[in-house]
Amino acid sequence: MAIKKQYKTIILLTLILIVSELIYLGFREEIITIDPVIIKFVEVFLTLIISLLIISVILRFTSNRVWTMFEKEMELEQRIIISKLYSVSLYSLALLITFWKAGVSLGNLTLFIGLIATGFAFAIRDLLLSFFAWFIILNKKPFQMGDYIKIGEESGLVTRIGTFFFRLDLQANDEFIKIPNSQIMTKSIFNRGEGKFREEIKFALKHIPEDLEQKLNILSTFIRTRSIFKENVKSTLISDTLGWYIYISYPTNFKQDHLKAAIFIEAHRLFEQELKLTQ
Repeated sequence: MAIKKQYKTIILLTLILIVSELIYLGFREEIITIDPVIIKFVEVFLTLIISLLIISVILRFTSNRVWTMFEKEMELEQRIIISKLYSVSLYSLALLITFWKAGVSLGNLTLFIGLIATGFAFAIRDLLLSFFAWFIILNKKPFQMGDYIKIGEESGLVTRIGTFFFRLDLQANDEFIKIPNSQIMTKSIFNRGEGKFREEIKFALKHIPEDLEQKLNILSTFIRTRSIFKENVKSTLISDTLGWYIYISYPTNFKQDHLKAAIFIEAHRLFEQELKLTQ
């Protein structure tokens, strides 16, 4: 549909150009007598039509390429914005050429270009920030593909780092989320690394149960029987100035991160009477 519209625009501009050129030739050959001011106006009009025609031909052969260039990097709405801005930029160039032909000063043209550039940068500021953040990710490496990270409230396995966003696969199901690269400049990142990492959990106690050791052994056994990593599981009692805690530490990885929820449930079952629930 868009291609047909471009063809109609090109045909219409070509017809207008032919008619305008014939009229202009009539002026030049003095077949038609008219005021010189109108001749100047016709020359400017011809410049506009020729510029628009050239831009329309360029768009005909490049707009689809611009549309598909970021097909895997951007959402549909972002690609629409980029395509529109590309078209507007080319048509603005046609206006600049026309203004120049009309005798507009270089200073005014520079001001006009500055306004267009400012508007363009404002319209795609989020994309520019994400593109800049992409260089930070590649060079400073706060994370890389295969790392399990938490950024803000979101956590998952980094499976793609694109020009404008990176992808996190969620551990609970086959879903994933796309996060703009610009988020790394506004949110904290906790990188647990690639492959196996150690999870740590603390539960505050109101008081220490008499059968503490037995319950800790049950909890450690519960974790070992459900984890693919059987060694280095720790369930112990610790304290600080605020009180006593059940401290759990165990090796895990992205694929079995759901084990954390199961441990919470089991710990609450074993220490139901002793746990200090936070408000």
